[in-house]
This record gives sequence, structure tokens and C-alpha cells, in this order.
Amino acid sequence: MIKCITRQSVFNNYPAITSVIVDIQKAMFDTDPLFEDGDDGEWYTIMHDAINIPHNGIKNHYSVISFHHSDISTFTFELSEKLTKLLTTLNVSELIVVADLKLSFIGNPDHKYPPFQKVLKKFEEITQDLKYKEAFKIDLKDLQVLIEIAFWIVRCDASAPAYIYFSDVNERIAFNICKSGGIHLIEYGKEIVFDEQINDMYFVNGSCEEQFSTSSKIEGRILNRH
Repeated sequence: MIKCITRQSVFNNYPAITSVIVDIQKAMFDTDPLFEDGDDGEWYTIMHDAINIPHNGIKNHYSVISFHHSDISTFTFELSEKLTKLLTTLNVSELIVVADLKLSFIGNPDHKYPPFQKVLKKFEEITQDLKYKEAFKIDLKDLQVLIEIAFWIVRCDASAPAYIYFSDVNERIAFNICKSGGIHLIEYGKEIVFDEQINDMYFVNGSCEEQFSTSSKIEGRILNRH
């Protein structure tokens, strides 16, 4: 089941992913006077909604894994299958899905790129609101649809949140998917994903490299907010 929950409930109940969001908001926050007054100042402050939450002090372990798959039309399905198997071996059954900033997950609903429009419709079916900017709690069986939505948002909609995190409700591991399809792992406190598990799922340790086109330009990517 996919359940819509508030960002505040995430901050109240899941300190590990909250501290990840605190770190990234503090790193990104701009104290330029331009944002101190008026509508832009209010908008900028609201989207940094975790900036004043104390950090929990947990040391996280960060890594990137990927797998070779050049057919973008089937990428999210294959990725979901692999991640489901990996998370099952780690006894993960539920996940929190939350963005780094309090912004609408859909930054540009008028973007007509077909794969983006496809996931936009799925997103609206779940939230009933294209301006939805809170969070989700999902069962592992629902991972595929949220992976598909998150990947195409991050890849195509540059005005949407840059990081959409999937975090284990037991707060041992989280990940996000970048626009190139790399899986960025965060292990809370101690490492629980080992090379044997990565190799068994045909993942490789590595960096983010665009594998869906021969140029650095991403087809269908657009920026348009306000």
C-alpha cells in the first residue's frame, strides 16, 4: 500500500533520514539578502523546512552502485527488480519516500515529454494533487511504481527536488536515484551492504555515468518553475 504522510511526521519519527535532509538543506541554504524579504524569501524559507532540526550525530556511509542497462524504456523495471531482491535480503519491508526540499514533486506539470507525462498520471492517481510536496510510506511491493516516478522526475524535471530518498523504516539504509540512473546508497551507522550482495544482484560499485545516450545532454530534461 502507498500511504501519503506529512514531512513533519517523517521528521518526528525517522531521525536518520531527517538528519540526511538536515545536512543537505544546511549545505544548500543561501543567506543572501535576496531571500530575506517578499514572496521569494518566504518560498525559500518554507522549502528549507528541516534547517533548524538538530542533527542526530549518526555517521553515515555513502556509496554508489549501478548496473549496465542501456534501454531506458525498461530500466526502472529492471532496477526495481534488483533493488527489491537486495532489500529483501536485508529484511526491508517498508520504506519512507521523501524529498530533500519541501517542493512539489512535480515541478513542471506542463512538460510534454511522453515518459514524464506517463509518470505524472501515476503520481496524480496516488496523490490526487499534482502540487503534492509531502512524503510517502510504501510496502516493498509498491517499490516499482515509486522508482519509475522518482527516476523520471529527477531525470526530466530540473525544477523538481533533486533528491528523492527511499529510506528503510527501521533506519538502516536509504538510497536515491540520480538522473543518470546511479543508485546512491546511504547506510546509517554501520555498513550492511557487502560486495557479495552487490555482485549477486549484478550491481557494480562505481560512479554516475550517462548510459542512455551518446551525448551529455539528457533528452526530455527541462527547467521551468514559476
